[in-house]
Amino acid sequence: MFEQRTTKPSIVVCSLLVISFFLTGADGGDGTGRRLELARPQPSSDQSTFLQVGEELEYAVSYSFFSIGTISFKILDKGTRNGRTIFKARAIIESNPNLNWLKEVHIRFYGEIDDSIFSQYWISQDSSSSGINYHSLTFDYDDSKLVYEKGNIFPSGERKILKRDSIRIDGPGQDGLSLFFYAREHARQKMEVTVPTFIENKEANAHISFQDRIEDVEIDAVKYPVETVFLDGRADFVGVVGMTGGFRGWFSNDRARIPIVARLNVWIGSIKAELKSWKRSGWQPPQFVEPN
Repeated sequence: MFEQRTTKPSIVVCSLLVISFFLTGADGGDGTGRRLELARPQPSSDQSTFLQVGEELEYAVSYSFFSIGTISFKILDKGTRNGRTIFKARAIIESNPNLNWLKEVHIRFYGEIDDSIFSQYWISQDSSSSGINYHSLTFDYDDSKLVYEKGNIFPSGERKILKRDSIRIDGPGQDGLSLFFYAREHARQKMEVTVPTFIENKEANAHISFQDRIEDVEIDAVKYPVETVFLDGRADFVGVVGMTGGFRGWFSNDRARIPIVARLNVWIGSIKAELKSWKRSGWQPPQFVEPN
């Protein structure tokens, strides 16, 4: 179990949004750049090639010259449920323990994502020595509803539900973790989309412009410029610690579509997340080569 001094929001809490809100997509772009309607998720006949069980990605999160923490992602497993392939993934946010002015944060996210890269289940666990505060979302697309729950899990394993809501939904949705993978699926397309995203028990929208624009990006983890594709967008809500809506992201221009760098606007300025390390069979960041 994690140890934590406080569960109050901090700058690092919003750093997951740096990754997830620049990572959004939609099903079925037509290459014209026009806005698309999102359809109810259907089984995919062509399984996504970027999802690789065992893949691990770690990002360094910084504000100005300060390293404020890390975010790590891992694809844990895959299985089947009701005829659909389900991928299981997790993300972990850790604050920088060397910054005594920064509230210490240790948060786990776990999610289950279907083969159309929409959310099926999500839970966040904010842990302390007294137990775990959790929030969960369970998507029931057959009954057009979402079940939101929050509560406590004590060291004994006992669970106490503090709130439970059933919300009607009209179609597929995303959570903060599934957005990370949902955008990777479509990062190399050219289109604009509006993506329904659930923040606890409320629905909001993230507007994303996939531009299919190739750019070179430099990161500390490799000695050459990385070839990436660029996107940007905004969120129709004020997020944790004053996220102001604007975000930008750069993904590897290859089949893996791994996020390389992200920037998110918050009330204090711009937060940056940069790929620090990775474990993925057969993958290295693609090198950018100037066109002749």
